[in-house]
Amino acid sequence: MSLLNQDKYGYDAVGNVLRLSLLRSPKWPDPDADMGEHHFHYALYPHAGTWKDALTVRHGWEYDYPLTAVVTTAHAGSLPAEHSFASVTPDNVVLTAVKKAEDANGLIFRVYEWAGKSATVQFHVPPGATGATVTNLMETPEGAPLTIAGDVVSVPIHPYEILTVRVEYGRNSGL
Repeated sequence: MSLLNQDKYGYDAVGNVLRLSLLRSPKWPDPDADMGEHHFHYALYPHAGTWKDALTVRHGWEYDYPLTAVVTTAHAGSLPAEHSFASVTPDNVVLTAVKKAEDANGLIFRVYEWAGKSATVQFHVPPGATGATVTNLMETPEGAPLTIAGDVVSVPIHPYEILTVRVEYGRNSGL
């Protein structure tokens, strides 16, 4: 059994007891902190095997950051009725951010490895990429350029590592 929650970081498991701290309520430096009405969202996720086997971290991210449906009218466009903008594999890596690069015509992809296993991350990126590189958290390139095979950028990741990859696009890409 895994305990999933939204926006809470105080939890632990001791023996067969799962605990989730909902409020801290400190009185200093703000004597009114956490006062008032609160709403909490949590879920019990039953599964076989270990939390790693059950991909609990991935399900936790999906629970904490649910997809939001947007209703729109039918309109012409070049994309098919179903489309994935970006994704990563394998399952022990979670994509936590996709954003426009701060100082270039590119996209920043940030992932982390949660299961304690080295792997090769495959970033499935939008078509038209002209280059890719690993960056630090400030988006400064580090190391040699990465190979782009089709629309896939592959890069090794170490256990528990946070990895940031910049994927470059041409000026006329629409980014």
